[in-house]
Amino acid sequence: MTREEHLKFCKICKNKKNDLKEGIICGLNNQIADFVDTCESFEKDVETKSDEYFAKINLIDNSKRAKYAMNVFFGISILNLIAVLSGYFEFELLERIRDAEMFTEQEASVNDLRQGVIGILQTVLSITSIVLFLNWFRRAYGNLHRIGTNNLEHNETMAIWSFVIPIVSLFRPYKIAKEIAVEYGNRLSGINSNYKSSINFSIIGLWWTFFLIANYIGQFAFKSVLKDDTIEQMIASTQAYMISDFIDIPAALLTLLMIKQISKEETMLFENYNNGSN
Repeated sequence: MTREEHLKFCKICKNKKNDLKEGIICGLNNQIADFVDTCESFEKDVETKSDEYFAKINLIDNSKRAKYAMNVFFGISILNLIAVLSGYFEFELLERIRDAEMFTEQEASVNDLRQGVIGILQTVLSITSIVLFLNWFRRAYGNLHRIGTNNLEHNETMAIWSFVIPIVSLFRPYKIAKEIAVEYGNRLSGINSNYKSSINFSIIGLWWTFFLIANYIGQFAFKSVLKDDTIEQMIASTQAYMISDFIDIPAALLTLLMIKQISKEETMLFENYNNGSN
């Protein structure tokens, strides 16, 4: 018999046991089923929900979205490290120009080209990261709704709108991220009472703190560029962007870590539902 055929019996057996790695196993020997035609230990559990009930649970795999998002945020951290170094070279060049020290037109042209290319790449990665993160974040919250979590504070779309609505955007994304982490841990603990969540909630707090700081400094740096009519203003805007790029590095890495932690438990839960251990 195949694993799928075994599970037709195991799902409704009183002796079943849920295992985070294997799914449903036999509680008598702690092994997956291996009987040929019938199981001598089979005892139907009249309280077990039917397959039709579980078919209504539409838990969607979110691991690919998490992987794509993590890769982009890793790329952002590397690119911003390069941007900080490039910004320093520009800062040094601008100081020489201000102090009437030696520099060449070619050096200035290369600097402008380098900064322009880095700026374009940063813009592309930033837009990509927003799209990928929100897609992952919404599905992660939506999956909690799909498995019937009754104590959620918001609907699935609020996972996106929480970043857009004024004032609300200062705190609600953090609350939703924390809610996602807590509920996935609770679900896994419900499957296996010995399971302990590996999520570090301080990472979520740091993620949101750095997100707000990076967003504020980024806006300040952008506004400073609009005022760089003099050499001193150009130096000031370059310094502002160096600080902004530097803060974006830990902000991106913390986002990556948060996604990785939540995705790990979300994937475990998906695999358990997929294996029938509901």
